[in-house]
Amino acid sequence: MPARPWLARVGHARAALAVVPGRIGGWTRARWRTGRGRAILAAIAALILAVPSALGLVLATVLDDDGGGADVPMTRVATLGVMAPLSGDLSADGTSVRNAVALAIDEANKSGAIPGWRLELSTRDDLSRPDGGAQAADAFAANDRLIGVVGPLSSLVAKVALPTLSAEGIPVVSPSNADPTLTGAGTDPRTRPYPTYFRLAGTDELQARVAAEYAVRTLGRRRIAVVDGEPRYGTTLGGRFAVRAAALGATVASVYQVQGDGADGSELDSTAEAIEQEAPDLVYVATGAAFAGKLRTRLAEAGASIQVMGSDALLQPRYTDDAKSAADGDLITSLLVPPTRLSAAGAFVADYSERFGGPADDDGRTTPSGTDSTDASGASEGNRHAAAPPTATRAQTATPAPARIPASTQDTASADGDSAAAQRRQAAHDASVELAQRRAEAIPVAAAYAYDAARAIIRAAATVLPGRPAVDAAARHDVVAAIGRGSFTGVTGSIGFDRWGDTRTPRVVLYTVLGGRFVALTTWT
Repeated sequence: MPARPWLARVGHARAALAVVPGRIGGWTRARWRTGRGRAILAAIAALILAVPSALGLVLATVLDDDGGGADVPMTRVATLGVMAPLSGDLSADGTSVRNAVALAIDEANKSGAIPGWRLELSTRDDLSRPDGGAQAADAFAANDRLIGVVGPLSSLVAKVALPTLSAEGIPVVSPSNADPTLTGAGTDPRTRPYPTYFRLAGTDELQARVAAEYAVRTLGRRRIAVVDGEPRYGTTLGGRFAVRAAALGATVASVYQVQGDGADGSELDSTAEAIEQEAPDLVYVATGAAFAGKLRTRLAEAGASIQVMGSDALLQPRYTDDAKSAADGDLITSLLVPPTRLSAAGAFVADYSERFGGPADDDGRTTPSGTDSTDASGASEGNRHAAAPPTATRAQTATPAPARIPASTQDTASADGDSAAAQRRQAAHDASVELAQRRAEAIPVAAAYAYDAARAIIRAAATVLPGRPAVDAAARHDVVAAIGRGSFTGVTGSIGFDRWGDTRTPRVVLYTVLGGRFVALTTWT
């Protein structure tokens, strides 16, 4: 390719300047001997000092003209943050949230959802601990391109992070926080403590009410014990359940305070022995999955015929692994609906599995894996609502209609061929449905909610950022307002918020344990 004209001119100039020092040396010495000559040399020196700046200006102008410059619109960059546990026991849940937000960002960039802007992802590991949440919030507050944060998963982390993020005017949409106080519920008069905060999950007050009503009114349980592993979280889910159950006429004789999954053997023994002696007809367990599984096993070994109802922290393989068949018939509530029961989740499940990995198909192939495992892991609030429970719901294999018996041998052969083809088509369809089901089961439930949380922020930014020069305080303020008044149909259902930042469509799912699997029975809306 021939050199550009301006580059050629620069090359000629450099070649000419290379011979200048030797030729002008004598001339300079001669001129320096006279006063008039010294004045001329001073003027030349000043001119030489000015040349670099002038040359730089000319070159910059040439380069700008050469690129077509003003006719090409500038693409600005905005950042969408994820605050989630990306290490430790809950890393699979946090990773699935990060993946879901990355998927939403990629889709937005490809479609040009925000004209003139490109989105980038920034992730912060909150460790599912207050100190991790505080550090993550500080890092996001220092990011002057940030348009919003998806997360955190933990209400305990949210209590530490939200004061910083809200003070900076940063929009926050959590997939799973359940503590009612985060949106001012229960205060009189009610005020909104964090005006930039929204959440897609219902609250523990709702979960406690639904669980208590089912235990007392539907099951007819009258003597109830509560095992509460969350005493450090203020008004706990276990405490709310006890109040609700008592208000419905049940006797809540005891509330056992334990240290969740950190309980030692002696605490487990004393709790199990006390429950055996009390002999309630139902135990409500609001602890981590590990402690709950061990407690369930102890009660079964003692021959105690006591039904267990638990919070969403029990929706973990660890619970059924420890309790085994003793857990069959136990009941568990959750505020998040799994992808297997979301009618609009098909495309999300397919896209997520294609990019980040999923179960093998019938030929043994697996979709590409771009990140860590997305299997469910242990949780407690603040680490609840994160992992997807496996479900026993399966597509039933359809039985093909019997083939018509033709009169002739040729017709018989043709009909047999048609029937075989129909059976193959049906088998392929069933296999496809089965694979889609297994892929949906493999995705932690928080991922679908994180995807909708990201879309809520992106949709709001699309109405605010075009034409603006930067992400500033005014832009963030307008994004918050747009999130609050926006609504759309998402993967998890209708997305919209009330004036407190709570979802307008909270739901509670009731599961039972059957053969080591969690089977969704019903959903309250």
